Amino acid sequence: MGIPNLKYFKKSYMLEFLKGEKVENVFTFSIPPEGEDYDFSQRLTETKTFGGSVFDRYGNDTIKINLSGTTGNEDKKIIYRGFIKPPLYLNGEKEIWELQKVIEEWHDLSSDTDGTEKTIYLYDLSKTNIIDFVKISSGKTPATRNYWQVFIKDLKIKRSSSKPNYYNYSLEMFGLVKEKTKQGTWFSSISDAASAFTQAMNVVEGVMSYTEMAIAAVQSCTNAVARVKKAYEAFQNMSDSGKLLSVMGMTDSATRILTGNSSNTFYNATKDCLAIADQCKGIFRADYQDNSQHSKSQDTSYFTVSFETNGGSHINSQKIEYSKTAKTPEEPTKNKYSFAGWYSDAQLTTEFDFNTPITEDTTLYAKWVQTVATVTFNSKNGSRVASQEVTIGEKATVPTAPTRNGYIFKEWCTDYAATQSYDFETPVTGDMTLYAAWTTVAVVTFNANGGSAVESQTVQINGKAVYPITPTRENYTFSCWCSDSSLTTVFDFNTAITADITLYAKWVQISNTVTFRSNGGSSVSSQDVMIGAYATEPEAPTKEGFDFVYWCDDVECTNEFHFNTTPVTGALTLYAKWSAKEITVTFDSNGGSSVESQVIGYGDRAVFPEIPVKENAVFVMWEKAEEVDSGEKDENNQPIMTTVYSEFDFADELTEDITLYAKWFGA
Repeated sequence: MGIPNLKYFKKSYMLEFLKGEKVENVFTFSIPPEGEDYDFSQRLTETKTFGGSVFDRYGNDTIKINLSGTTGNEDKKIIYRGFIKPPLYLNGEKEIWELQKVIEEWHDLSSDTDGTEKTIYLYDLSKTNIIDFVKISSGKTPATRNYWQVFIKDLKIKRSSSKPNYYNYSLEMFGLVKEKTKQGTWFSSISDAASAFTQAMNVVEGVMSYTEMAIAAVQSCTNAVARVKKAYEAFQNMSDSGKLLSVMGMTDSATRILTGNSSNTFYNATKDCLAIADQCKGIFRADYQDNSQHSKSQDTSYFTVSFETNGGSHINSQKIEYSKTAKTPEEPTKNKYSFAGWYSDAQLTTEFDFNTPITEDTTLYAKWVQTVATVTFNSKNGSRVASQEVTIGEKATVPTAPTRNGYIFKEWCTDYAATQSYDFETPVTGDMTLYAAWTTVAVVTFNANGGSAVESQTVQINGKAVYPITPTRENYTFSCWCSDSSLTTVFDFNTAITADITLYAKWVQISNTVTFRSNGGSSVSSQDVMIGAYATEPEAPTKEGFDFVYWCDDVECTNEFHFNTTPVTGALTLYAKWSAKEITVTFDSNGGSSVESQVIGYGDRAVFPEIPVKENAVFVMWEKAEEVDSGEKDENNQPIMTTVYSEFDFADELTEDITLYAKWFGA
């Protein structure tokens, strides 16, 4: 971690996020708010806060806090987050958005499922020193109120109207004057050592150039940290030493030096501070000469950032001033690969952030993602097969099979021993070699196409297959073996076998005759129907004086045959069922009294009915109507028909329905 800019840090605020006594996150403002409003209201009630909690307090222990400002400073500064998370190196604009992200992560202040309380504290670092933190951590109240438990109501961020690249922000909170719980009974000894550390860092704060005074300050810092370490070791065996873990820490680069959740946290934090001191030494001792004129002539320290492209095009290294950031270089290129970023380790596990300050010589490693793979075909002494360039994620194309004298090509495999078959439907993920699998014998496979199974045969190359046992299939007769699945080419068993082959059985379905007996009606042709298929219902026959009813499968015509649902399983005879026709004679009295119609058998005679009556008219006869040609043509040259009435003879035998009309005299 780097050294914070203490001048800005000391004028800032700090937010502390805790679950129970465990610190989950720390965030310091590197840009001081321009506005600081504190409203000590006597009564304060608010619900639905930004944090999702319900705030309902009143009295003089509540306060409205509003911090506002502008992200005007574009210089990057360290945003210190304790030892909980690594520091950030951000300008003002990015800092305020980072704060928003942290607050959004803590939008819900309700207790965890295990009942652990979640709290947020705000510290005014311009007024809080290490002694105040010591008092807070030991359950004592500092001289001035410089911290509050807060409920965050809202963080407003709005682009500046006068400066489009700047943002105005306002952080609204409710604060409670609430004392923190005492964390230990023995802290005074630790605090003395921590205070010495603070004094040393104050010296560092005032000296940011290469001077003998800076070197002395760093040494003083190192000695002070060593005292802190000794203080810990002196108390690590005490019964309450575990309480040390949640103690508040520094306001400088180690804001949370004395916090954590394991028995070695303080010890490890101390070692981290010693490492920070060593980094300070590295800053101030660069090209240091032991003379009084050193501070006047010392050059700035620079470090080299090198780029290992891992087979890609060359990228020039960069000389970077200490604590400055490297520039993102032009992306390198590599055939068949796409560039996937720069990484800080050769194993390519940690992507490098170009916002990271450079404090030592650094090598960055290019990560590549393969985009095109080469599929190579090893035919193992067979004919050559060309390699293929395949886009990653796509499929290779099955090549033309190689040839080899005395061998049959079987398939492509992923291993030289040819034990693992390769599926060409598998997407290609990288360079690969496929190996030909060969055999000296061929297999003749018999596909019975629904018939009984036929065993395959193993034949030496250029040998002949043996005609197998003929398969059987119900309702079918075996015809022959074909070399194609479409059953168009009959296979000759005198043919030499040079490769694996499948032969297909051809079958002829057995058919049955369906015969139709019309029982005196017109004749109906018989049908040949395949076993298990359905006969086609023929056109209905005709019979004078009768109407066709349906076809039956018995002579007595008691069982109707259903063509669409009854398959043919053998020879079948169907019989026509008939019903005698009935003739209806209708009487139209032409305004006279009604006359009942008559129903008679086919070929029978109608009976003269009761004579109708009609006022002022005398019944003359019953007439029949006929349509005859009038001798004239219409506009389409079609004959015009006219209706002619004539006397009906009740001696006529009727074969169709008829209507008779009454003729009247004097009507």
